[in-house]
Amino acid sequence: MKLDNKSNQEEILNQYLNTLEKINNYSPNTIKSYKNDIAQYLNEENNVGEFSNFLKICSKKNYSKSTINRKITSIRSFLFWSAENDYFEKDQIKRVTSLKTDKKLPNVLTANYINELLDSLPISNNKEIRDKAILELMYSSGLRVSEVSNLVIKDIRSNKSIKVLGKGSKERVLPITERAFNSINNYLKIAREIFANEKSGQFLFLGIRGGKLSDREIRRIVKLRVGTFPHSLRHTFATHLLDGGADLRIVQELLGHNDPNTTQIYTHVSKKQLKKKYKQSHPRG
Repeated sequence: MKLDNKSNQEEILNQYLNTLEKINNYSPNTIKSYKNDIAQYLNEENNVGEFSNFLKICSKKNYSKSTINRKITSIRSFLFWSAENDYFEKDQIKRVTSLKTDKKLPNVLTANYINELLDSLPISNNKEIRDKAILELMYSSGLRVSEVSNLVIKDIRSNKSIKVLGKGSKERVLPITERAFNSINNYLKIAREIFANEKSGQFLFLGIRGGKLSDREIRRIVKLRVGTFPHSLRHTFATHLLDGGADLRIVQELLGHNDPNTTQIYTHVSKKQLKKKYKQSHPRG
C-alpha cells in the first residue's frame, strides 16, 4: 500500500490519525486540525511530497502565514510518518521553508483592570455565578480553555488546589486563589445543581442543557464578560506572576509548558510592561 496511490490515501491518513490519538495522546481539536490540513493537501497537491502547487493555492485563498506554517508542519509530520511505515519514499519529501511571521506579543490586561472587572462581575443569576467562577479560575491559575472544559468536581481540592489534565494527558496540580476557590464553591452550592441532569456526569462547569461546557462556549463567556480572548487571561496570569517576581521555571510548571522556550515570550511581555511603566513614571520619560 503506497501513499502516492489515491485509493490508499484515506486509509493511510486514518491510520496516522489513530496513532496521534492512541499513542501520542493528541487532543481531539489537534487531531481535527491535522486531518483537515492533510486531507486538503492530498486533494490539492497532485505530486505527493511536493509543496509548490499547494502553497500557491494557500496564497490564493489568502491564508495567513501562521496558518500556512501550521499546515506545512501537519503535512510534513504525516509524510515522514508515512515514510517510516513504508507507505512512502522519504527522498520524495521535498524541502519546504516555513514563512517568516512577525512575532506578536500577547495582549496583557493590567492588574487594576482585571481586579476591578472580576470584583464587579454580577452574580444575580445562575449563569452569572457560573461565569464568575470560570473567570476567577482562569485568571487564578492560567488554565487553557480545554482544561477548564474537562474539569470534574473532584479536581477541586479542599486545600485550595486544583488537578488539571493538560496537553498530552499530563496532569499537574495548581494552587488557586481564595477568591477563585470561594467562587467555585458558591457555584457548586447554588448554580450547578440547577443545570445538572443525566448528561452532566461529574463535569464541573455545565451548560444550560446539562452537558459540560464546550471550548467554544467558554470562549464566548470570556469574550462576553471580559471583552477579550481566553488566551489573554492566560498571558495576563503569566505576566503578572513574572512582574511580581516569580521565577520563569515556576511559571513554566504552572502553565504546563514542556519547552521553556514557550514560556520565554512572557519575559518579553514583562519587559514591555516595565518599559511602559518607566516611560509613564520618569519625569523625563
